[in-house]
Amino acid sequence: MQTDQLDPQLLNDLLTLLLQHPDGIAEHQLLKALAEQGYQAFQPSLEPLALFQAHFLLFHLLYRQQQAWYQQGHGWLQIDCLKIQFQPQRPHQPTHDTQSTPPQLDDPLRRYYLDIEQYRQTQTDDVIELLDSFWRSLARSPDTTQIQQAKGLLEITEETITLEQVNRHYRRLSQIHHPDKGGDSERFRQISQAAETLRKSLGYKKT
Repeated sequence: MQTDQLDPQLLNDLLTLLLQHPDGIAEHQLLKALAEQGYQAFQPSLEPLALFQAHFLLFHLLYRQQQAWYQQGHGWLQIDCLKIQFQPQRPHQPTHDTQSTPPQLDDPLRRYYLDIEQYRQTQTDDVIELLDSFWRSLARSPDTTQIQQAKGLLEITEETITLEQVNRHYRRLSQIHHPDKGGDSERFRQISQAAETLRKSLGYKKT
């Protein structure tokens, strides 16, 4: 890690940028602003490892600032790739003990970014594997909207679903909408796709 990456001036410049954007600022805007101020760690790059290191270092600093602001009683730093925002109102806590750890400070993602060894030990192959895993997961797992639409098509009203339940609803509707039984082919295609979507959400492949 280069010396400027944890230089007090870097922390001050980051703090200034956050306070200059009370309505929030996106990660890519912060990275660009820090690069324009001359910090080599945030210079644009197409290399996977360099991209990972810039992202990790920024979030490492943000989570440190989040904890400092909270413990000093100044407020809360909301951290998201699309919007990073200082919120003067602290999250509701049962006590005013600034040394206690609120639920928002005790989560796996925060612990990951505060562990600087993750930065030091992660290599190019690790980054590529992380990206591959992300895209595989994205392709495999339907989002909430897709799941709700699929449940509607299969006429499933229960909040929690099981594979048996999906197959039961699919078989019942297939008896009605299968073209061989006089049903509508487009409707049958929709319910077949809906069943496959729900199976994927449960971690099953089409049977």
